[in-house]
Amino acid sequence: MAVLPILTVPHPLLEQKARPVRDDEFGPELHKRLQDMAETMYAAPGVGLAGPQIGDLRRILCCDVTEERDDDGRREKGKELRFICNPEIIESSKDLFRWEEGCLSVPEFWEYFERPRVVTVRYKDTLGIEHTETFSDYPSIIVQHEMDHLEGEVILNKVSRLKRGRYLKKVKKWAKAEQAQLV
Repeated sequence: MAVLPILTVPHPLLEQKARPVRDDEFGPELHKRLQDMAETMYAAPGVGLAGPQIGDLRRILCCDVTEERDDDGRREKGKELRFICNPEIIESSKDLFRWEEGCLSVPEFWEYFERPRVVTVRYKDTLGIEHTETFSDYPSIIVQHEMDHLEGEVILNKVSRLKRGRYLKKVKKWAKAEQAQLV
């Protein structure tokens, strides 16, 4: 497995809509790709990663929806790892859940959003087998957040122009500082 580079805003691929995984793409190669994505996600560290975040414009994502905690209160990562291809929400609750979200593609930015508390998602695994699964509370937020990436949406697109502008200004400053260090 390999840790892959994660694209960050304002990379243009993050704003493109991903295409469905074709029938001929399911199998070991796709499974390996999602394993690499999971390793990347854990190394970041994060709980979800979508194809566009690593420059793969297919409708693929991995997420760890584990809610159980170990004796130290930390999430037991990997117990509920999902490899999800071609997801679609087929049902969502009217009850909303407010959660502060961050994103591996938008470093050091957090914002509160409201999303449906419960979503039912139909998707295929890496072998092309169809599944239907219901996610509630925090796992629901993770899945919806990653599915936004498949539509070319990042959390920065959901905030005011002022907040977005301030963040992008910081990104430019970080890039200049990084360039100065390379010289």
